[in-house]
Amino acid sequence: MQALAQAVAHRDALKQGLLALRKRLEEERARLSRAEALGAAERWVLANYVAALGQDSTELERALKEAEEHVDLRRSELVQKAKERGLLDSLKEKQSARHLHLERQQEQRNHDETATLRYRPAAF
Repeated sequence: MQALAQAVAHRDALKQGLLALRKRLEEERARLSRAEALGAAERWVLANYVAALGQDSTELERALKEAEEHVDLRRSELVQKAKERGLLDSLKEKQSARHLHLERQQEQRNHDETATLRYRPAAF
């Protein structure tokens, strides 16, 4: 359960980071498209910065995809453990019921034997 919570928290943090990065990238692209007054050097720096943001976005998307797969894996492990736990509980209940049944049978045999030994037919 804790591993799933950690994986979900990591995935959510990556999502937030990706959203912020995409927003920044769109802002910088808009700035680049409006940058007619910039010199060639400033335009080149800004273009390279936008390209780097694009690469960072791609890498973060890949990391987010891996995080999603990790969350799915942890979730399936948790489901499997829950099934195993349910199976173990079911087996314990069956074993307990079987034990109780055998105990009652033995007790009934003892009562029957005691009743047989104590039985005295009525004298006429």
